[in-house]
Amino acid sequence: MESASILKKVSARVYWDLRLNAPLAYSRDGLTARLRLTPPGDAYPAVGRLYRLVWDTIDSYFTKAGSRAEEVIPRRKAMLANKVMYPDFAVELVTDAQVVGHFIYDIRGRAWRFRPLYGTVLRMVESEVGFYAKTRLDKLARGYVVKQSHLEKFVLPREDEYVAVASRNMSYLGVGVVLRNGRIYVLKSWLRKPYSLLEGDPSWWDIVRLHDRYLSEKEREATSFIREVYEKYKLPVVVSFSGGKDSLVTLYLALKALGPERVKVLFNNTGLEFPETVEYVYRVCERMGVELIVADAGDAFWRGVSVMGPPARDLRWCCKVTKFAPIARVLRRLFPGGALSLVGQRRYESAQRALSPRVWRNAWLPNVVAATPIQDWSALDVWLYIFRERLLPNPLYYLGLDRLGCWLCPATEMGEFELAKAVHGSLYSKWSEYLFEYARENSVSESWVRYGLWRWVRPPKDILNTIDLKEQDVLNPVRGARVTWHYEGNKLVFELEKTMMKPESTRLRNILLTSKKADAHIEGIRVEEGQLVLETRGVSPEVEKEVVRAVIRAFYCVGCLECANWCPTGAISLGSEGGIVIDEGRCIRCGTCQQKCPIAEYTLKFQGFFTSG
Repeated sequence: MESASILKKVSARVYWDLRLNAPLAYSRDGLTARLRLTPPGDAYPAVGRLYRLVWDTIDSYFTKAGSRAEEVIPRRKAMLANKVMYPDFAVELVTDAQVVGHFIYDIRGRAWRFRPLYGTVLRMVESEVGFYAKTRLDKLARGYVVKQSHLEKFVLPREDEYVAVASRNMSYLGVGVVLRNGRIYVLKSWLRKPYSLLEGDPSWWDIVRLHDRYLSEKEREATSFIREVYEKYKLPVVVSFSGGKDSLVTLYLALKALGPERVKVLFNNTGLEFPETVEYVYRVCERMGVELIVADAGDAFWRGVSVMGPPARDLRWCCKVTKFAPIARVLRRLFPGGALSLVGQRRYESAQRALSPRVWRNAWLPNVVAATPIQDWSALDVWLYIFRERLLPNPLYYLGLDRLGCWLCPATEMGEFELAKAVHGSLYSKWSEYLFEYARENSVSESWVRYGLWRWVRPPKDILNTIDLKEQDVLNPVRGARVTWHYEGNKLVFELEKTMMKPESTRLRNILLTSKKADAHIEGIRVEEGQLVLETRGVSPEVEKEVVRAVIRAFYCVGCLECANWCPTGAISLGSEGGIVIDEGRCIRCGTCQQKCPIAEYTLKFQGFFTSG
């Protein structure tokens, strides 16, 4: 089943009290309507800088047309934002029980824009406010081009802005953009429905009070669940705390259910956390009186990026180096008998999480049982609970950020980067300098950096179409360890560039100990004129793959020790001069570590050597 179908099936239910003009996370008696939101409908309060930026963008849009936004959109205290599919960041804006428009980041123009929809469009054409076009057409359809001769009354923008469009009798409404010669391309159209503005303007505190009984029931179910899984597995409890809203609520619920003496907190410092997040995690743990364990990746990412180049959505080596490896190392050391890991995972976050059970065994750590107390909570549930309990969320939320993980994560939208740059411009300046230098070294267009194309190995077509580029226009730079190889008779010759360690035969021999298959086929190793030459007995493609892995592990190791996490005998350690060293006396040559090196895995994946990973 496709992701969109899954998310549509599990969409969050969000309602609106029509009498009080208030968003609701549940259906209550009286005049209550369910909102029709784009799946998964995980709407959240627009607060702080995001709220101000939304209104600044709306005001700017109407001011350009010589109008005022308040003429068609009341400035309410409570507004919901719901993320929607778009080439970049985009949210539906909900107020007065209706989607009033989209707030989007225009990746091509690198600017925030407002796209009016539904009731807003109707009020614009009825009141002749903003950019609008009343036409002589009987019907509007998506993709239709409205000619100047079709226009009856209008105010059109000189620059690229959205236009509210209506048919002759306003039975059809739409939104479009202006083309050359004053024509309008209809992006979206719909049959007119009754739209009305509501009375009342409750604050978020008023809305929280409407949810008191509902939130108490959510809390009761979650704390009961925590106690049940704790009694079932009898394992030490660790709450995975990222510094985000979901893990904050999970930690608070765990402490309510079990008390601070039975709960520990695990924070994965990837080395790419916002400074506010690191400080916030320590402050919360101190305030709540709970022990903090830190799985620290140190500078592993920067060592990795020197070999791999920037990470990508379809080449996410960074997660294994900065997350999985340090977390596994800490949990294995502190909880050898296993642990119960409580995580703030919710079904509405992604299709994968929608299909995830509430309790499962960790794939990388079979002794760790993971459980999510807030699996069925919506983002609105989480925020209302935070407001009610007067919990202190990460201050970055009020500065406009919604993603609080690694600050340069390739899964981040360009609009989200823009929001974050306003907080930490210097961080992004350094990253941008690195990307431009990487592009120059690899003879890649600056568009690769400017439009965020570095976030993919193969940028999606909708992104390329948005910025008027074709796939052949975007040359993807090499990523991964700079290693190539060819045969000269029975010699397997490697060309190695930008290695982390000096190529030496003794180092490779040491790593080959871990692979019986590869070691048995290598008769001699020598380094000559910048090449690594292996005398072989002739190797199959399978053995060749093993040899390549060993070469990458020997000379491009970034010291993440993910391989050591999987070694059953503890035969792997860091050497004094960098890289890993295999203890000959302990190694049983099972070959497990060969398959677990993220640098080798993702280098070969990029080169198309194999497709899994």
